[in-house]
Amino acid sequence: MPQWFGASRWVWLASLVLVTGCGAGSPDGAAETSPDPVSALDPVSQPTVDPVPQELPAVVARVNSQTITREELERAVRSAEIQAGQALPSQFRDQVYRSVLDRLVSFQLLLQESDAVGTSVDPAVLDERMETIRSGFQDTEAFENQLTSWETTLDVLREETKRDLLILGLLESQVPDVEVDDETARAFYDEHAEEFTERGGVKARHILLGLSPDAGEPEKTAARTRADDLRRQIADGADFAELARTHSEDPGSAANGGDLGTVVPGQTVPDFETALFALEPGDVSEVVETPFGVHVIQMTERQPARVVPFTEAAVHIREFVAQQEQQAKTEAFIEGLKTKSDIEILI
Repeated sequence: MPQWFGASRWVWLASLVLVTGCGAGSPDGAAETSPDPVSALDPVSQPTVDPVPQELPAVVARVNSQTITREELERAVRSAEIQAGQALPSQFRDQVYRSVLDRLVSFQLLLQESDAVGTSVDPAVLDERMETIRSGFQDTEAFENQLTSWETTLDVLREETKRDLLILGLLESQVPDVEVDDETARAFYDEHAEEFTERGGVKARHILLGLSPDAGEPEKTAARTRADDLRRQIADGADFAELARTHSEDPGSAANGGDLGTVVPGQTVPDFETALFALEPGDVSEVVETPFGVHVIQMTERQPARVVPFTEAAVHIREFVAQQEQQAKTEAFIEGLKTKSDIEILI
């Protein structure tokens, strides 16, 4: 199935959450750390922009009565770096800072509008979302360690999550859901036939021991040693899935025994892909290091190339087309907020 299918309104909201801190993140739990997250920095696609001063002023923008501070912008860029799994390339600093600041402005506009129209969050819904985030980690200690890594506290996380839900509630009330009929879906399928030819891939699972982008050699050595020990346990007959559930730090796959589903060429970072596709069914890799940490990978099955029939693709097509139209309407809604707001960019 084409890799660009995904959730609806949450996809757009996640891009805003990304630059404002940890927040509610994915509706399925904590932020993904699997090998192929979409780069938050995405510098290649950024247009040429005005230079950003090396030393930022204390206030970088004003959105009506709300200021956006240097600290908020710097923190947002760090969040983007963490999600991308890499430091910001210096040659793309201007593009990334401008892009992140624009998202911060949009976030503030939506927060202000949610207050203006009286959007509220049911405390029970907030409690449920917090539990969903927490349950993405294997235990309380892992969750608390992540809070420390995020340089935040449980109270701050709860407040950020509440803001994310306020914005989601605003968008649900102001930007109605889009429905896509079968005729439109069929036309999309016929116009994008090449997208429904699966190149073939492999089913895989992994154990990830995460490392921050600025981890030093002692941390890397300790992680490699732990991974080597896990690999030896697997070679001695230990169950890979059970070890993944117990030890993997990838909240997107750990609970499922490290299962990554079907992985196709180009979907993961190069080192991970090279190691994975060199395996035969049932084989376990050596310890593999990527920008996200160290991995022990198992390939469980090869899948041949095929053309996905329309009957199988229809539901996903409707979701994708609706998502695109929803995003366009959301962006138009934000542009409308901008036209009636006093926005001052100070860098």
